[in-house]
Parts: sequence; structure tokens; C-alpha cells
Amino acid sequence: METAQYGGVIIEIRRDSENMEMEGLKCHGCGSSNVEFDPKSRILRCYQCGKEEYYSRATLNANGKVVFAKQNALRFFKEGKMDDARHYAMDVLNISSDNATAMFILAYYDEFIAGKPDAMKQFFHHIQEIALEYEEVQDLRVLILAAAYNLGDFEESIIQLIATNMQSSEDSKDLCNFIDTFCPYQIARHTSSGFLTENLSDLYQQLSGHCGIPKTCFALLKSIETNPDSPYANQNFYLKARVRYFYEHYVTEVGKIISAMEPADLKKKFLGAYQLKCKQYKKDSDLV
Repeated sequence: METAQYGGVIIEIRRDSENMEMEGLKCHGCGSSNVEFDPKSRILRCYQCGKEEYYSRATLNANGKVVFAKQNALRFFKEGKMDDARHYAMDVLNISSDNATAMFILAYYDEFIAGKPDAMKQFFHHIQEIALEYEEVQDLRVLILAAAYNLGDFEESIIQLIATNMQSSEDSKDLCNFIDTFCPYQIARHTSSGFLTENLSDLYQQLSGHCGIPKTCFALLKSIETNPDSPYANQNFYLKARVRYFYEHYVTEVGKIISAMEPADLKKKFLGAYQLKCKQYKKDSDLV
């Protein structure tokens, strides 16, 4: 057993007595299966005829063994059978060392099962450098939604990753559906208003201008009253400094996101509701 590290992810490479077990990969020159594959360089070397071949990410990800192992990894992950999911993810990475689906599963396992801090952070950092294929993006969406409960701290990274890889107009509806599933769930679970950083607010604004994200905007509107830092949550309007701070640093940010919404009729509807909330907030808190 050998190991290699890619972007903070430790990958085990299983070998037989001399050569890597590469069922499914054969030499395109002579057809021999007596080959050795280096997943880092993506070079396949044939011991029969000496030919060396370079494999692209797309070719490796379409390999039968990779597809089979990836499907099993996804299935077990969604079923919560994390040891099995990790096993099949490792099978994928033995051939396709930067397969995003398998890397996510391995990073998630390391972070939340094995207790290795920063594994997810390293995954998101490393994955930014990779031009993902369509299937990988679809797989990541499935994995993220399946594990949403544990991923609140990575909301910004997740939005950046998915939105960066779904920029075409044809992807707009699917992107909106993903954001409007993942983000409202996280907004309702945040324990303070501090989650709405300047960067996250900018991301929300870009998305609301691109595809509307009405469910996310509705969740933000609702959070003006339900977020634990809101004076409505604990009826502590008498704490004037906190009331003003929440308004200036949270309520106004929600307004920026709604003001960026497209199309215009959607924006008009949400903006009207937002302005009513602001009016009521100022009345209840005596803000001028």
C-alpha cells in the first residue's frame, strides 16, 4: 500500500506484487493489461510493448471501474454508510486522483467521521483549481444536499464552487433550485446574524440578480424576525444598541440582496414586503 497527497487529501494506491491493479485500463497499442498507471501524471505505461499514454480527466472519469465505484460511493453516502462510501471513493481515486465526487466524500469522511480538522476546507481550496465536468457538478450537488446538516460553515465555499461551474443561461434554473434548497435550510439554522458576511451578501446579490433565488430571499426576509440576534426573537427591543446594530448590519444587507433581484416583477413583490418589515421594525424599536 502506498499513499500520495493531493490538495490535503491522502490517497492510498493499492498495488499487487509490482503493478497497480488497473482492471479496465489496457494498452491502446497492443491491448495488453500488463500495465502500470501513475494517477498523478495520468500516464499509463505498458510492460508488453513499452507504449506510454496520457489519459485526460474526462477519459479516466468515464472508465468503467471509475463509474461503477463512483455510483456505489454516491449510493452509500446518501444511505449514511460512510465506511462503504469511503471504500468506493478510494477505488475511484486509485485511478482518477482528482475526481471531485470521490474527493468530496473522502474529505467529508475525514472531517466528520475521522475527526480530521480542515479536511473540508482543504477540499474546497484544492477544487477551485480544477475545471470540473458536468457530471461532477451534478454529483456534488447531490452530496452537498445529502450532507447539508453538517455543511453550514462552508456555505460561501459551496456557493462559489457550484455557481462558478453553472454560469451558463441553460444552468440558471438548476442553479436556482440548488441554492433555494441549500441556503434557506442554512439560514434557518444559523445561531446568529454573523453568518451574513460581506462576501456572502455579495454572493447572494449576484445570485438574486442572476436567477432570482426567491426561496432564499424569502428565508432572509423571515430571518429578520427569527434570527437569534433579532430583537423579535427574544423581545429585547429595550437593548437599543443591539437593536440598531442588527438593523444596520443585517436588515440593510437583506435589503441589498432583495434590491438586486431579477426579474423586475419578482423584485417589486419582495421589495414591498421588505419595506413593510423595515417600517414595522423601526416602529417597534423607536428607530428614526
